[in-house]
Amino acid sequence: MANKYTAQKIDIKKVILLYEKGMSQIEVAKKLKTTQKVIWQRLNKIGYKCRIPKKRNQFGKNNDSWKGNKAGYAALHYRVYTIYGNPKKCDVCNLKDKNRKYHWANLTGKFEDIDDYKRMCISCHRKYDNKRKNNILR
Repeated sequence: MANKYTAQKIDIKKVILLYEKGMSQIEVAKKLKTTQKVIWQRLNKIGYKCRIPKKRNQFGKNNDSWKGNKAGYAALHYRVYTIYGNPKKCDVCNLKDKNRKYHWANLTGKFEDIDDYKRMCISCHRKYDNKRKNNILR
């Protein structure tokens, strides 16, 4: 039984042209307002040899879900962890105990600036945030 996608007339030459330009089946489907499954079925039906899907760079602006500086608090912190990794020492008290947890603490409230973070142990991070909340830092 046909649905609204499988009943569509799709120009297979256009599909092949877009696909051979480097678009994925999903991108071709979006462009032609259909589904990837329909594109795959049409290519398969004519015996077209599709390329093996490869992982693409989905980091930062290459990701379809990228929100830039409008990302949420957790996503902005996650960027720092993704780029710099987990901190293994405190830059404030120089603690390097492997059994302790360390955070990337934001210094000025500009969470979107990945250079505005410093490695801190939980104790130093808490003290720093409390001072900042009470406007003691300048």
